[in-house]
Amino acid sequence: MRYALLGYGISGRGAEKLLKSKNIHNIDIFDDTIQSYPSVSSCDFDRYDKVIVSPGIAPDKINVPVNKVTSEVEIAYEFLPPDAKIVGITGTNGKSTITYLTWQILKQAGADAVYCGNIGRTFSEVVAENNYNIYVVELSSYQIDLLKNFRMDAFCICNVTPDHLDRYRDMKSYTASKLAALKFADADKSYLLKSTVFEDFNISKSVNFIDPELKKFPVIKNNILDFGRFYADISSYSLPGRHNVLNLAFAMCLADEVYGLKGDVSAIASSLKSLEQRCEKFAESGGIQYINDSKSTNPESTMTALNAVGGNVILLMGGRIKDADYTGITKMINKRVKKLVLFGEAAHSLNSQFEGNVEAEVKICGSLDEAVENAFLSAEAGDTVLLSPGCSSFDSFSNFEERGKYFKDAVNKKLKGCGLNV
Repeated sequence: MRYALLGYGISGRGAEKLLKSKNIHNIDIFDDTIQSYPSVSSCDFDRYDKVIVSPGIAPDKINVPVNKVTSEVEIAYEFLPPDAKIVGITGTNGKSTITYLTWQILKQAGADAVYCGNIGRTFSEVVAENNYNIYVVELSSYQIDLLKNFRMDAFCICNVTPDHLDRYRDMKSYTASKLAALKFADADKSYLLKSTVFEDFNISKSVNFIDPELKKFPVIKNNILDFGRFYADISSYSLPGRHNVLNLAFAMCLADEVYGLKGDVSAIASSLKSLEQRCEKFAESGGIQYINDSKSTNPESTMTALNAVGGNVILLMGGRIKDADYTGITKMINKRVKKLVLFGEAAHSLNSQFEGNVEAEVKICGSLDEAVENAFLSAEAGDTVLLSPGCSSFDSFSNFEERGKYFKDAVNKKLKGCGLNV
């Protein structure tokens, strides 16, 4: 068997590691960004039995024979232990949090589980290193586009809002990409957020729709999240905001499908922690909170963060702007934000959308460093300094993790430089 590997990023390296762990070495690598490898366009597909396409490469931009196309996720699936179960999670916002929550719930309940995919380590890398009973796999729409023989034991789409419209021709095609994953899971073990975005699609009636108000299943009343066979008192649940209650609901449903939950699981709910970069409160000093939400790369996620943290916010937005309408979040900005600090490549473009609509003071900064300095000088007791960029990080950083770490380091340095306790 001879493999061509198109794209040698995180996904490509994971696939290579797995194949070599199985003593498969007939692998040729093609990448347009690394000079030591030939370009993707130079690959002679006739020479290969399988062509592993990285998710960053749009399938319709290359002419790989359909019978040869595979992906890092599919390769991992081929080498799974026979009795292993897969939980698949996708959505525009919240999928990483649900992936992490589902894994924590399973671990707390006693399951041998791991999380991977579009979060942390790749699916292939995890399969290469160890065998687990349950794999909790975050899937991006790009990864879903490459699925062929995959099978999930439980699945959810936590939401779909405008994103990646540089790759998909419109919102409908982006939504269709997410929904395509339903082909690889049983409908009655699949969960979707009840939303008008799905109305134009013929979705199986056996799919479980979760009401965003939690008035049907599961039901929330007096801080009790009730699933029927099991329930959780979420009074001590530490993740902020109503959206994180919905994230918990999805995670509990998925964990129940593959492991089975029963009775009072309040202790599990109270033990759950959030991921870094997602409304992560990392410092408080002088009555001022500092929150890192660098994972926010679109306006909807910024609006969710604002809804979660409350008022008196100094909001830092910026980076590389996406093809999205940012005016839809002005109402929430006017409700929560006392000062809006715009930074980076997107600063002036964002300002042109907000100008005349935003009531808060607006400051334009060239860099995240300058934005932190401005926020630090403006903040007073009772305020929250929130980095929720609403844009990609690629103007100045390799990824949102690097951006978030830079923000945290910059804030902590300022606090220590002033002799303040963090």
